[in-house]
Amino acid sequence: MGFGESALALRAKTDERAREELISRQEKNILRIVSLAKHGFATKSDDEWAIALCAFSHAIDTYSPTKGAFVPYAETLMKRSLIDEHRAKARRAQEMPVSPSAFEGEPDEGEPNPVLATVIEQSVRAADTTLPDEILAANAALKRFGFGFYELADCSPGRGKTKEACLSAAEAVLKNPLALEQLMRTRQLPMKWLAEQSALPKKLLERYRKYIIATIVICAGEFPALQGYIRGGRNPS
Repeated sequence: MGFGESALALRAKTDERAREELISRQEKNILRIVSLAKHGFATKSDDEWAIALCAFSHAIDTYSPTKGAFVPYAETLMKRSLIDEHRAKARRAQEMPVSPSAFEGEPDEGEPNPVLATVIEQSVRAADTTLPDEILAANAALKRFGFGFYELADCSPGRGKTKEACLSAAEAVLKNPLALEQLMRTRQLPMKWLAEQSALPKKLLERYRKYIIATIVICAGEFPALQGYIRGGRNPS
């Protein structure tokens, strides 16, 4: 399928019908990427769909065989665009309205500038919301799997080989679109498949099931601050 999509993408650069066919063939995959970004069901009426579709079209325009197979290349561009939009929304949410009264009059000598004081106060407050906001969003996403973010403290492995094995298990799912889609659809870790792909026996997979699922959900989603914490410096994806 990858070769077929790649060849079609090259034609789609100059052939509008080929472009429409490629978009039609990849519609479910585009919606899958959007669903991961939203951490929930996605439709073509979502703003994220329009963003992903623009990125997909840009992928067609910029694709060449030197970039590898088309589908992974397009997925990378779509994910980047959705993450950029998420960050832009976060920045817009942190814009700091300053009361007009702050500009009235002249501050007495030795007293702090009221505008500067307001900006400093609100910028500190805004900067502090990134991680808490991500934790709240991650907690909501993980609730769909039957547990919450705050439960991870009691079910996380140490920093040794067990943690590395858990990260390898998460990485195996993240790199396999079918396994990732199955996890998101069934809310169940594909134990049998994962036991064959990773160094962990089923017993340990079950023991650290929540941690592995959380790692997958966070690394597949728009949680840039949390990703650094849960990966501990490693980059599974």
